[in-house]
Amino acid sequence: MSKLLLPLIILLSGTLRAAEPFALNRLDLGSFEALQLPSAPAVSVPLKADTQPEKQYFNAYILKAIDYLYKNYGLKGYDISSILTHDIPYNVTGVIKARRAPLTMCVAAQMEIILTAYQIYLDETGDVAPYYYLPKSSFEGLAVTDLKGHIWVNPEFKANGTADALINFGMGERRPFENLTPGDFVNINRTNRTGHAVTFLGYINKTGKVLPKYDASVVGFKYFSSQGRLAAGEGGLDYRYAVFSKFGCPEMPYKRDCEVIYSADQRMLNTGTMLAPAFWTGVKPSAASAVPGAVTVLNRNFFNGITTDD
Repeated sequence: MSKLLLPLIILLSGTLRAAEPFALNRLDLGSFEALQLPSAPAVSVPLKADTQPEKQYFNAYILKAIDYLYKNYGLKGYDISSILTHDIPYNVTGVIKARRAPLTMCVAAQMEIILTAYQIYLDETGDVAPYYYLPKSSFEGLAVTDLKGHIWVNPEFKANGTADALINFGMGERRPFENLTPGDFVNINRTNRTGHAVTFLGYINKTGKVLPKYDASVVGFKYFSSQGRLAAGEGGLDYRYAVFSKFGCPEMPYKRDCEVIYSADQRMLNTGTMLAPAFWTGVKPSAASAVPGAVTVLNRNFFNGITTDD
């Protein structure tokens, strides 16, 4: 379905050309609002055949990390200049230092979820492999060879979200929106030209009920990230209900994030999953894959942290 929709998106926008770099401000957002969500598939087909597919993916640890972080560091405040709610040990190689803790922001929240999942995985399995796949510096630098530089979003690195970042480093797989499972990663764009980096927790219908799978009643999804205001209790690590723009902004059980653009274009709605360490491929970006000296600069206006009910 996504392969069929992408040419339609490009045709409708009237502004994207193969020779031009992608820029949200050149798109006709009305074209995206007119798009229909895909129909629910008659048969759910796994991305890869596996006798125990849940062991191929890291979702269980991502979800445990979210539970831990919300319980211990939830709603400590949002700040675009802050990174991580607390210092995080990187096994025996040192500590990834927080900046202006316990405040944090959305892309940093996704990195913190991954690092916390590493810790939980180590505690449960004793496997230190994740810490030797990438050096600690990969979670600190912003170059093309640093995972952080991709999580922070940089189209020049072919990184439009956390899912792309994981795929670029051989740690993830693409999943279209209609095939997501809790613990997958999503980066969104809104009609007001802002965006967000989040972890997917489930599809929702128009009343905010979390659905067991994708179907025709889906209007959006529940997610976890850092957003909101600076003050503790008004922002930071928390949950939201994202609603696609064509469905308006219906009442939800908790705070909403409305006017989210549905698109099959991964530059607009970036979706994917994290593989379990045993399935990481070893594929990683080289320094030669970007302009010498290129680093990611966070788009502070785009990731402003404000959702509908903040």
